[in-house]
Formats: sequence, C-alpha cells, structure tokens
Amino acid sequence: MSHIQLSPLRPDDVVAYTALYEEAFPPEERKPLDYMLTGDHASAYEVLVISTEDARVAGLAITVRQGGFVMLDYFAVTPALRGGGIGRAALPLIRDRYTDAKFFLEIERPVESSGNYTQRVLRQAFYASAGMVSTGVCAHIYGTEMELLAFPEDAASITFENYADLLAAHFPPDMRPQKI
Repeated sequence: MSHIQLSPLRPDDVVAYTALYEEAFPPEERKPLDYMLTGDHASAYEVLVISTEDARVAGLAITVRQGGFVMLDYFAVTPALRGGGIGRAALPLIRDRYTDAKFFLEIERPVESSGNYTQRVLRQAFYASAGMVSTGVCAHIYGTEMELLAFPEDAASITFENYADLLAAHFPPDMRPQKI
C-alpha cells in the first residue's frame, strides 16, 4: 500500500469527492456539502481528502467538532481501492489530527432484522480491525439504531450527552438522537 495523506478539500478535488460522497452514502444520509463547507456550521466541520501516491482522491473523511469532542461523520474509500488497507491506515491519521479532543464515530448496530445486516456486521468488523471499540453508547436516530465507537483511549469519555450536544449544535433539527 502506498503512503496515505490527509488534506483539506481543494477546488480541484470537488468533482471526484462529490462523486464518491454520492456513491458511498444514500441520499437520506447526506448533508449538502455546502452545509459543511460554507454554511453557519462550516467552522465545526473539517472536509478531508484521503490521498495516496496513486490517487489524489482515494477516500473522504468529514469530521465535526463540538468542544472537546470530534465525530467522524462520513468516511469512505473509493470503490476500486476498497479492501486495500487505505481506510484502516487513514483512521489513526484522522484521529491524530485531534489530539486535543475525544474522537468517535457512529455505526448502524448489527440488528438481524435490518435489511443490511451483513453490511453492518462487516462495517463493525472493519472498525474493530482498525482498533476501535464500542463506547457502550447506543442511540436511535435516522430511523435506525446506532452505536458509538472510539479508540480505546477515548471510549470511556464518550457519553450520550456529548453525542446529543454535538448533533444539536451542528446538525439539522431533524437529526436528534434518542437514547436506547
């Protein structure tokens, strides 16, 4: 695997970045990029490009910060490069950008009755293989059950209240979690 780099989104990358964003996330899960880049909440978001020596846009990462907490809101690798270790290598680099904050992300809980159970199990296994663990915090949001994951050094500091505060501060009003 080639060297991984993170950098802010540049104008030259917008087309490829947008294509990956739209491929990786269904419409109901996407926020407009303008909301994160130029809207009232833009200062809380960091829109990052994951690059390799072979691909300027190998992946994407979008984080949102509220006080001492940073949530990885979106994370994807270009389909042709998936399975090659780019995502696993990028996660610690993303975490290392925020040494002054507790870093976490949300995943869909692998509930057998869900329509995408296998995908959820694989996603959970991927994050575990990258060293992430459950925080023990679960919530119902977006019409599904979510679980918060973090690296072990941050896991005990992540609470439902931190999560709910972050969403209330920087997400559209219809995106509010309920504790489960």
